[in-house]
Amino acid sequence: MTVSAPLFAGLISASLGLLQQTPQLVLPSESGHRVVDTGSSRSSAMSGEILVVDGTRERFEQARALIRGLSVDQAMARLAELFLGSPYLAMSLEQSHKEQLRLDLTQFDCMLFVEQLLALVWADSFDDFAEQTRRLRYQNGDVRYCTRQHYFHDWVSSAQTRGLLEQDSVWPGQTTRILRLNFMTSHRDRYPALQSPVLFDCIRAREQGRRIEQRYLPLGALEAALPSLQSGDLFAVATSVGGLDVTHTGVLVREGSRLDAIHAAPGRGVIRSRSFQHYLRSVPDAIGAVIVRPLQQKQF
Repeated sequence: MTVSAPLFAGLISASLGLLQQTPQLVLPSESGHRVVDTGSSRSSAMSGEILVVDGTRERFEQARALIRGLSVDQAMARLAELFLGSPYLAMSLEQSHKEQLRLDLTQFDCMLFVEQLLALVWADSFDDFAEQTRRLRYQNGDVRYCTRQHYFHDWVSSAQTRGLLEQDSVWPGQTTRILRLNFMTSHRDRYPALQSPVLFDCIRAREQGRRIEQRYLPLGALEAALPSLQSGDLFAVATSVGGLDVTHTGVLVREGSRLDAIHAAPGRGVIRSRSFQHYLRSVPDAIGAVIVRPLQQKQF
């Protein structure tokens, strides 16, 4: 996704889907959910509701078979390649008027591509995949629009707390900046859900006076840092757009000395951009990249 006006808003989604139209802010409840599978009548009794898009269970089983015997970094890269060619779906979490846990391995926006792959890698079963997604996407696993992790910074912090991503990775040339995160309330017209006074007030309360510290690799430092990056690392495009932390996300895949980016791009679906460095410099308003690495303890 790029920010000609958008990126992360569905920010991951609601927010990442919009920045293509807007930014997508990057992402289920404690006791589980009733599963509604659009491809079958099967359901399991749990509180709440999960929407399983047709074809997702089959893709899950295919993916799990593919990554047996691989380390986490290898599995992330293999899965990213598996989903090459999958269609792009903007604002994928905004497809329903009701906030529900949506599982979809058939089409992606950029944030959900990264999120669903990470959840899949750490899941021991399809039910666990749903639970991993719920806790990645929503603050404390509480499935509501206001508790969705609308900003990549929050999504990463949650994944780090849960032990899915490394906490303190430092890359050569990395720097820090202080940001306000208020893109959603500053661009209310881009978010249909925020036309609701209740939801707007809730998001405004979360953004009120908020400042974060973002560690990122500036464009000028990228070349020196490239040898330190590996297949399976997650990237996000740090942006100069006010009120926003990043505008696009994806997975890095190394091929010899070259580092590529696999990501879900508007109008193109899941693609492989040869040379991450070249790709990053082509993104409007990009000032660098946030790099996060999945923890590596799990073996499949």
